[in-house]
Amino acid sequence: MSEKNPTTGAHAADDQVHPAARPFLWLEKPAVKAAPFYIFGALALALLVLEFFFPLHAVSKWDDVIGFYEIEGFVGFCLAVLMGWPLRRLLGRPEEYYDVEGDHD
Repeated sequence: MSEKNPTTGAHAADDQVHPAARPFLWLEKPAVKAAPFYIFGALALALLVLEFFFPLHAVSKWDDVIGFYEIEGFVGFCLAVLMGWPLRRLLGRPEEYYDVEGDHD
């Protein structure tokens, strides 16, 4: 007799999940999906607090600003994400670009 799925109550053979995927079903939980956000947020906050206790040796005048590296990282990340829009416009192709029924002269 097959096992029942605790979440749906369906039998294991009926839930359309490959047996090799079963050990990884916990990755679909909302708490697991949100965990990286909280982990990296806590890490950034901890590094910001540590910056008060262990001052960095500044090379430029901007390095002396508390939280400079966190701000620089955030701005760099936002710039990398927002550059996707103009890059798509520049490099993107229309939907029918790879049309197999088109003219192949």
